Amino acid sequence: MRKWIFFVVVGLLAGCDAEGLKGTLKIAITDSPVDAKNVRDVNIVITNIEGMQDGTWKSFRNFEQPIGVNLLDYIGDRSVLLIDQFSNPGEYSSIGIKLNMASRNSSLIVNPQSNIVFSDGSSTPLYMPEGTAHEIILDYKLGISSRGITNLTLDFDARKSIRKNENGEFILSPVIRIVDTNNAGHIRISTTKKTPPAQVAVHAYKKGSFNQTETVSQDGITFRNTVTSNAIKSEKTTLGFLEAGVYDLIFVKYNELGEVLEVLGRESEVEVNKGETVDVIVDLNQLGPV
Repeated sequence: MRKWIFFVVVGLLAGCDAEGLKGTLKIAITDSPVDAKNVRDVNIVITNIEGMQDGTWKSFRNFEQPIGVNLLDYIGDRSVLLIDQFSNPGEYSSIGIKLNMASRNSSLIVNPQSNIVFSDGSSTPLYMPEGTAHEIILDYKLGISSRGITNLTLDFDARKSIRKNENGEFILSPVIRIVDTNNAGHIRISTTKKTPPAQVAVHAYKKGSFNQTETVSQDGITFRNTVTSNAIKSEKTTLGFLEAGVYDLIFVKYNELGEVLEVLGRESEVEVNKGETVDVIVDLNQLGPV
């Protein structure tokens, strides 16, 4: 009997020791909003998140029930945590995110599925580009160390990621920026007017990288090289999860369809430090030239 108890204790200690060697993996998601005023929700439905290790996909988290995320609920410095768990140490070359999406050539309806909801309550499915799998593959070297914490935020830029094709389908071609959350900071913008003009957005660029060609639409996308963006809807607007560095802020007026009407001006050389929020006060009528 004593021998049996001894082996149980040894087994428990071995299990605890193995658990103690694991690292913590955190993956959250945030978004940069769309330009069009008539879009209320951009819903993506996630079924699995995995990592590529030595040529093999290994699941980080396989959701028992698909998890739906309305990207427009998590803009600025807001994010939603998808993974917070112990994981085996190791190096991964890619991150894979499997989605529930509409299929063109199948009568099977996946429920729930990724979609767009408009301001009038109507909705339409999101499709992947023709011939591609219902998943997002991100080339990113991810390391999980023993007893360490790997903390990532995926900045899903819906504005650049969703386009309407000639058949009237809304296509998801994901543009995602991966941020080391612990090394990121935020910019909080306050306007001098309590009620800012309607349909104004702010785009953050690495210092000196903006030029007038950014205003020209390419494949339906303007301001292609912006790091992140947000709509100015109140006295305070946040640009979230920026790597430490210096940024220029470009303010733009749009119409209700998301088309550029005017570049209002620039706030130059805003410095972001990791773990901090820098406050910037702007007068939209007194911005610097672009």
